[in-house]
Amino acid sequence: MFRFEKLELVHWDYWQRLEIPLAAPIVTIVGPNGSGKTTLLDALRTLLALECSGHGSRKRDYKRYVRRNGEDFAWLRAVVDNRRLPNHRRPFWPPHQEEQVTLACRIERKGGDWARVYFLAAGDVAIEGIETEGTEYGVRDWRQLLHQAGLTPALARVLSLEQGQTDKLCELSGRELLDLVFQVFGDKETLDRYAEARAHQELVNAELKAMQGEESRLANELERFEQKVNRHLEWQALASERQALAAETRPRLEFHSLNESIRGARRQLAATRRDWRRARDELRARSDELPLRQQAVHAGVAARLAAETAEQVANAALNQANAERTRWLTRLEERQRLLAAARVEGGDPLADQEALERAEAERDGLRLQLAAGSAELAQVAELLHNLSAGRRADPADVSRFRAALHGAGIGHSLLAERLEITDEGWSNAVEAVLAPFAHIVLLDDPQQAEEAFVLGERLLYRHYVVPETVAVPAAGAGSLLEVLRLTGPVPEWLIHVLQRTQRVEDAAVGARLPRGQDWVSRQGYLRERRGGRHAAPGLPRFGQARMAALRQRQGELENDLAPLRQRLHEVERDIAARRQRLSGSDARRDLAARAGEFAEAGNALQRADEAHRSAARAAQGARQARQESEEALRAAQLAETAIASQIAALRSSLPGLENLAGRREQAERLRRLRRQRRELPLAWQETAGNQALAEQWGDVRAIDRRLAEIERRFAQESWETDATVVALRDNLRDSLQRQQREVSDRRRDNDMARAQTDAARSEYVKVLRHTASRYAKNLRLLGEMAGVRVEVELPPLAADESSLAQAALVVRFEFDAKGLMGMNDSDASGGQQVVKSLILLVGLMMEEAHPGGFVFIDEPFAHLDIMNIERVSAFLRATRAQYLLTTPVTHNVGVYDPAAITLVTAKKRPDERWASRVGVLVRQAADLATPAGNA
Repeated sequence: MFRFEKLELVHWDYWQRLEIPLAAPIVTIVGPNGSGKTTLLDALRTLLALECSGHGSRKRDYKRYVRRNGEDFAWLRAVVDNRRLPNHRRPFWPPHQEEQVTLACRIERKGGDWARVYFLAAGDVAIEGIETEGTEYGVRDWRQLLHQAGLTPALARVLSLEQGQTDKLCELSGRELLDLVFQVFGDKETLDRYAEARAHQELVNAELKAMQGEESRLANELERFEQKVNRHLEWQALASERQALAAETRPRLEFHSLNESIRGARRQLAATRRDWRRARDELRARSDELPLRQQAVHAGVAARLAAETAEQVANAALNQANAERTRWLTRLEERQRLLAAARVEGGDPLADQEALERAEAERDGLRLQLAAGSAELAQVAELLHNLSAGRRADPADVSRFRAALHGAGIGHSLLAERLEITDEGWSNAVEAVLAPFAHIVLLDDPQQAEEAFVLGERLLYRHYVVPETVAVPAAGAGSLLEVLRLTGPVPEWLIHVLQRTQRVEDAAVGARLPRGQDWVSRQGYLRERRGGRHAAPGLPRFGQARMAALRQRQGELENDLAPLRQRLHEVERDIAARRQRLSGSDARRDLAARAGEFAEAGNALQRADEAHRSAARAAQGARQARQESEEALRAAQLAETAIASQIAALRSSLPGLENLAGRREQAERLRRLRRQRRELPLAWQETAGNQALAEQWGDVRAIDRRLAEIERRFAQESWETDATVVALRDNLRDSLQRQQREVSDRRRDNDMARAQTDAARSEYVKVLRHTASRYAKNLRLLGEMAGVRVEVELPPLAADESSLAQAALVVRFEFDAKGLMGMNDSDASGGQQVVKSLILLVGLMMEEAHPGGFVFIDEPFAHLDIMNIERVSAFLRATRAQYLLTTPVTHNVGVYDPAAITLVTAKKRPDERWASRVGVLVRQAADLATPAGNA
């Protein structure tokens, strides 16, 4: 291992150019915090291609030091000794045999990043000549060169300890410490002998494995040829089968299948011909019936127009009779008013005024009631008129939305327009289930859904707009769908609702159905997953029940309004009488003067009443006739629609029933049959044999699939068509038997190699035990020097790989007779941790196998008191290694005692670009005498 003699820095951190001596066993670098102590050590680490030190979360590297000064390059140069120690070669030989060699590192900026190049030259070569006289190395090759010179990975690990981390050696596990000892103290000759024995064993194993591999190869080859023979036999069988199927079986089965298909097609064509004639005759009958139905519709339209005209004439006569009757009633009501006024003349004016106010209030209330009832009556009458005329009567929001859809060209229908109740007895049940869905909009084209949704959002349409509809399937027995006829496609979910809802006579029957079954009673009581309730609405929305309910409601409203009109008449007459009396008129005088007029009005009223009754009967008859004509027209239209639908269905079915394509195919089959009868041998046309083939194969497609499978296998699989594979297989059997005998003979060699390997491993284990014992002896000796009791528990090393892999070195320390503690014991103080680590570190250096060398220790005295500092100083003097130590200026002066050279660093001044030079203090030779250290 080499030592440093001097170090030169160019553009390293804030030093412009600096050369410092290091030719001493112990060099102490002292200075305040931030003055560059660690920077000097990191320069040496960079020169040795090691990692720089780190502080907390901020990791240092060489780029940090070279980029700070603004220069584009930096140089690190060190002169180290290359002397040959007794029984050891020179560190850098080959190729250099000089007493000194120069190590250098050039760092320069390339392409925006920093790169390192290393140089090695014989003697003390200046930076200016190192590139011409030295040999250039990359980082990886440089590390390998230093490793050959004695800078082992273990020592490199020690050199990379960062500031304040000297005590980290005691934090290693027992296994890690033992590995470190073996790396530093490993006996090369013993390792080589063990490696030679292992190599010999591996060689014998490799030869035996090769022979066994050859045996396996022959066995595999034999198995492969066995497979080839099998593939050859299988190929022969498949080729024979393909020949038989293609040459005979397929033509015979094709002939048989053609015969059978002709017989089956003949029966099918006869049946379809009968169905075609039947459908043709029915089409003719329906076509003849359609004009009659159309004439009935035209007649119904004319009858409805006549009935509507007659109804208008009757209503006009009724209105005229009403006007005449009203004129005479008004005249007689004037007489009644005068009579009432005559009866009350002479009363109290104040009481009359109060009575007048009460009568007027009652009149206003009656007018409001009549207005509301009249509005509802007018609405019901309008709905009845629209329904009677075949027009929809939708609410305002539905009409507005439908108008918008029509304006946008979006075809649609309401659910109520596609639904008819076939059994009016279940109308309440249908209303209970479908009333909430009466105004859902069903789109004719699902592609227009987006436009319809936009309109629905704009007009705030609260009912569903459904683009997806399906055809109506067959109704389930007892379901609500069974009493409905849907004239067009509806939403699928609606069909599910109608199918799963069972019809029951009453709630008692429904309650006995299985749990989870939806049902609805005849009266409209609905039971579904949320519970049961009476769901039928007050006003039906579907079928004839809606018109009947509207008519019933019209009668109820008229009955309710009649008493109100009569009472209003009386109140208005009383108001007029009281107003006349309060105004001072003479009712008796007016009655006497107008007696003749009132008598004539009474006679005229009788004639007007008779005329009114006659006109009312005529209007009622006209209305009834108009309603009957509308019913007849509706029935005629339904009959016409049904006939037209039947005609369309029959016309669409006729081409399929006529089956012209099937007849052409039958003719083609007959031609093929005649041709095959001429070409095939008579034996192949035998019915019984061909029937047996049909039972075996089914039809020609099965043979084609089998042939295609054979062809596919011939094309995709590997086949052996050469018959010589049988002879080759026999030769391989003989070769395999010979190889097996040779393997048995060579296995004895393998046993001998294993015995040699086991012996070599036993010797190697002895060396390891000796190495561990020597290190333990060194630790105990250093412990005695430091006044620390050290106990070492050696690992139980055995001659097997598992024990070597699990071996660990257990070291315990006792300070001041306070009991033993482990390497990384939590009870140890910081100073005790440092002492333990230094004992472990110095113990590694006390070995003749790797004498000399150097160690960087950043602030080893950081946690030590005066007594421990003296102990550490004694350790350092007792070894023959070179130490470069750092320490702050605040430490006790005892830290300088072991140092032969002291380097004094100072902080860079803020007003200067470069830092000041490092001061050098060299102790005189008399002060350098140290007691002899352990080898």
